[in-house]
Amino acid sequence: MKSVWQQLKNYWYRLPIEYRGSVVIAIPLVCLMGSVVTYTLLRQRMVEAQSYVEYTNQVLAKSQSTLISLLNAETGVRGYYISKKPLFLEPYQSASKKIGSDLKELEDLVRDRPDQERQVRLLNQLAGARLAHLQSLVRQVDESNGATTPADIDRMLAGKQVMDRFRSEIGKFEAEEQRVLKIRAEILKDQQDFNATAMWYGIALSLFGTILTIRLLQDLTKELRDREISLRESRSLIEAIVSNIVDGAIVVNPQGQIETFNPAAEQMFGYTAAEVIGWEWQRLLSEEDEATRKLLFYLPCALSELTPTGQIVQAVGRRKNGEVFPLEVSMNNIELDDDRIAIFRDISARTQAASALAAKAVEMAELNNSLIASNLSLSHSNRELDQFAYITSHDLKAPLRAVASLSEWIEEDLDEHISPETRAQMHLLRSRIYRMQALLNSLLEYSRVGRVNTPVITVDVQRLVTKVIDALAPPDTFTIKITTSLPTLQARQQPLEQVFSHLIDNAIRHHPTKVGIIEISATDLGDRYEFAIADDGDGIEPQYQTRIYTIFQTLKARDLQENIGAGLAIVKKIVTAEGGTIELQSLAGKGAIFRFTWPKQPVIDKDNTIAQAQ
Repeated sequence: MKSVWQQLKNYWYRLPIEYRGSVVIAIPLVCLMGSVVTYTLLRQRMVEAQSYVEYTNQVLAKSQSTLISLLNAETGVRGYYISKKPLFLEPYQSASKKIGSDLKELEDLVRDRPDQERQVRLLNQLAGARLAHLQSLVRQVDESNGATTPADIDRMLAGKQVMDRFRSEIGKFEAEEQRVLKIRAEILKDQQDFNATAMWYGIALSLFGTILTIRLLQDLTKELRDREISLRESRSLIEAIVSNIVDGAIVVNPQGQIETFNPAAEQMFGYTAAEVIGWEWQRLLSEEDEATRKLLFYLPCALSELTPTGQIVQAVGRRKNGEVFPLEVSMNNIELDDDRIAIFRDISARTQAASALAAKAVEMAELNNSLIASNLSLSHSNRELDQFAYITSHDLKAPLRAVASLSEWIEEDLDEHISPETRAQMHLLRSRIYRMQALLNSLLEYSRVGRVNTPVITVDVQRLVTKVIDALAPPDTFTIKITTSLPTLQARQQPLEQVFSHLIDNAIRHHPTKVGIIEISATDLGDRYEFAIADDGDGIEPQYQTRIYTIFQTLKARDLQENIGAGLAIVKKIVTAEGGTIELQSLAGKGAIFRFTWPKQPVIDKDNTIAQAQ
């Protein structure tokens, strides 16, 4: 929770001050609008709940009015029946006119509730039947001579039953309305309680918003005061820097007028600060130079349209005595009143040096042509050296092969007469011949490194390493693992394949046992890849680690372990020729890790390029 609060504070203080000011102003407005909207909505719901209660009371009042009217009609008819006086018929006559309209209004009031609407229709029927009985009784009184007949008594009993049922049905109707009234009264009370609670919350929220607004306004006021102090200090610091900077420096206001002119600028242009304060800064430049005119085309009042911030533009300045000189102009924004600092640097000495360099470039071009001719001659010499090395190797290896064959023939011819010691000497003779052939092959391979034109292609190193491992055919007891994804890059495939072949073969042959682990990995270093071949062999002691890259140098006698000692020398020469590096990390008894780098962009082989052009 604390971290989230800290993040919110950091985000708040990163906002521009005008955004924060807008938020502070918006807080009380939002609180006020929220209170008005809430009050309006709550009042509307309150009015709706109140109207529902009043509506139900109106239904009950209309129901009671209907019942009272019918009872008054019944009482009036009874009085007329007893006294025969028409005065008692007034309630009956009034009820006869009113009950129908009252029940119709009652039906309209409950039209949204079908059950109650059906109940009103039933009441309407019962009321009509009762009025019909009363009318019949009145007519009987008018027509009779005052004697009560059995038919009159039956008619009265039937009317009483209708009236009893009417009372029962209207009681049911009013009970349902009372139930609805209770529910709606509870809703009204809940709404009143909710409105009161909401209003208190609204008051609390408004108070919180007011307090928050005051606090934020205090923070903004303090920050603005601190900024004002900081701006004054910054202006003083800028004026101090401008006064002591070694290049010519001026401060330009948004209208393009000079406000500050440092001593270096006075010395450069020959004007005093008092002379140029208030000038448009372009007056320090010469209008005759085309590059300078591009600067002068900008309107002085639109400083934002001047040279892009920080971009250096070459122009020509004009001193007070009329002398023109080359200079560089750089405009930089200042976080202070939208001013800019213009930095002027006199490049007269550099221009003179550039002229001298141009003359030197011509001389270098002539020298380069001479070097090209020398490279062509060197290319011829390299081809002749390749041819000499091939012929020498072939001519030397042919007699060696012949001596090896002769030793085998002599051993076969003297098979029964040759002694075991002589046979051993013959095997030793052939092993020396084979060693000599290997030395010649290694020497020829070493001499060709970096001088053979190999095309650059897309190399899948993962597939290349798998191919090398298959070609070396390590013992089944050896485990060779590729621990990371090996890349695909543009490279010369043959040299890269030679490096992996020599290093992996070296790790297999020099392992003290037939059970070993070799791990191959790659790391992306940006402009190159670093490949690593690690083994768990005996390792190499530090004092011998510089000797391993010398051709024909071995750490063990060749009679103890057959080894030419050229593999690592060839590897280092290949890696170096391709623009990479190789290093060894090893301790005695803890294995060895050979790391070599291979550039992503192949080194251009100038000698081979010249040779191809030839």
